[in-house]
Amino acid sequence: MIAASSPLHSQAQTASHGTETSLILTGTLTAFFVLLTFFIVIVLGGDVEPLTKFFRRVYNAVSPQSGGEAIPIEENHDGITELDNRVPPWFNYLFGGTILFAVVYMLDYHVWRSSPLPQAEYAQELAAADISRRVRVAAEGSINEEALEPLTDEASIAAGHERFSRNCVTCHGANAGGIVGPNLTDRYWISGGGIKDVYATIKNGVPQKGMISWKLVFTPKEIQQIASFILTLQGTNPANGKKPEGTLFQEPAPQKDSGKAVK
Repeated sequence: MIAASSPLHSQAQTASHGTETSLILTGTLTAFFVLLTFFIVIVLGGDVEPLTKFFRRVYNAVSPQSGGEAIPIEENHDGITELDNRVPPWFNYLFGGTILFAVVYMLDYHVWRSSPLPQAEYAQELAAADISRRVRVAAEGSINEEALEPLTDEASIAAGHERFSRNCVTCHGANAGGIVGPNLTDRYWISGGGIKDVYATIKNGVPQKGMISWKLVFTPKEIQQIASFILTLQGTNPANGKKPEGTLFQEPAPQKDSGKAVK
C-alpha cells in the first residue's frame, strides 16, 4: 500500500511546490509595484522625472557608445597607447545577469526554500530508488538463499549479462577477465565459486577489496541472475585475462543418503 501511494504523494508534493512558487513570485511582483507606486506618489510627489533620469543613466551606462574616438590616458610608449575605453555593453549585461541570478538563487533555495538543496535532492532520489526497489522485490517474490540454484533459462542469463555489462565491466572487464577486480572465468576464487558464494559476494560486497554491496541496487532475483551468468563464463579464458587469484574451487559432492530409516 505504501509503494502504491508514494508516487501519487510525490506528484502531489511537486504540484504543491509549483503552486507555492507561483504564489511567492506573484506576491513579490505585486509588492514591488505597490512599493514603486508608493515611492512615486508619496516620496516623489507624483513627479516621475527623477526616476526617469535614473533609468536613463542606467541605460546609458550599459548601452553602446554613440561614436567618437577613445581618449588616450597616457603618452605613447614605443607605439603603444593606453586608451580610456568604456567597458563593453555585453560585459555589463553579463555582470548584471550574474547579480540577478545570485539574488534569485538565494531567494529560491535559501529564503523561500521552494527548490531543494543538493543534499535534500539526493535524499529524495535515494527514497525514490528505495521505493522502486521494494516494488520490484514484492513483484518478484522472495528467494531461499539456503537452497539457491543457478538459473539456466535463456532469459535469466541474458538479464544477468545485461546487468553485468552495465555495472561490473569497469572492474572485471567486458569478458570478465579482470581489471581491478579478479578474473571471473577461471576456477580460482577468492570468496568461493559456488552459486551461493557468488551470490553472497555480489550481495554483501568485498569492502576490503573496494567492491561495494549491491543489495540496495539489485533485487535478490537480479543478483541471482548476475551470479548465474558469471558461472556460465567458467573456462572461457578471455585474452589478456588476469592470473588466477584465490584458491581452486571444487563444487562439493552431494551428500549421500545413509539409507537408515528414520523412526
